[in-house]
Amino acid sequence: MLWSHLEFFLATARHGTLSAAAKELDVNHTTVARRILALEKELQVKLFKRKNTGYILSEHGISLLEEVRKIEERINKTKSKFISTPENIVGKLSIARSTDSNRFNSELKRFQDLYPNIEVISYVGTTESQIKSYEADISILTTRYPPQDMVAKKIGTTVMHIYGSKDYLKDKNIKDLESLDWLSFRNDSVRPNTFDLIRRSVKNPNIKFASDSYTEIVGLALEGSGVAFLADWDMAGKNNMKMIASQSHFQEVYIWLVFHPDLVNNLRVQAFKNFFVENAHIDGIK
Repeated sequence: MLWSHLEFFLATARHGTLSAAAKELDVNHTTVARRILALEKELQVKLFKRKNTGYILSEHGISLLEEVRKIEERINKTKSKFISTPENIVGKLSIARSTDSNRFNSELKRFQDLYPNIEVISYVGTTESQIKSYEADISILTTRYPPQDMVAKKIGTTVMHIYGSKDYLKDKNIKDLESLDWLSFRNDSVRPNTFDLIRRSVKNPNIKFASDSYTEIVGLALEGSGVAFLADWDMAGKNNMKMIASQSHFQEVYIWLVFHPDLVNNLRVQAFKNFFVENAHIDGIK
């Protein structure tokens, strides 16, 4: 049984579709299908149930997955003993961030200088489902509590305060919080549900806009659509934004590196985690 066949099996089991598995392995989806068929023929069992929505593991597939994960872990541990220098760690690493803050740019540059053969793909708009579906290898989340079924490493603490653009606030009575237009993030699986923060601060808030996208809330606040509870580290360097009621209305939150348990032995993920925990120094994080 070839390990390469098992790699295709693992990728398909992880993602549930041939196209997503092909993207991870950097091959055509027909190659994935051909390798899966070859493995099933060799083992003389069906490993997946083919559905319109994708590939679902059969009972035989579930049993094989448990064993193959053990093999993958042993292989990765063996590799790590021999791949001791940064130049020998190669491949793509996708990093998802909750906002388009430039707080990480200098750290990403230092990481790429140290690991020149890792291709870093960074994008904005992370959610818990994206981590679980392997759309991102590692995510940087601001939240009180990380997803329970993920691997998480706390790298710092920041605070959420009320922010609004200076243009929006210039004609407003900032002492009267009820008179302001509020922008609320409402998905407490990733960040504190700011509905709760707002209602602790304002008896009858005027909720102008609510969204499951923190990135959208940040964008609207920057454009002057209202005020919102936003993380200090996201607002660092945003000279057009003003913090209000800082002494009485705030919420401490944590910065986490989060990744799927299946990637715990991935050399690129481990390299990024170790580098970031040991070396990152970012304004707005303590």
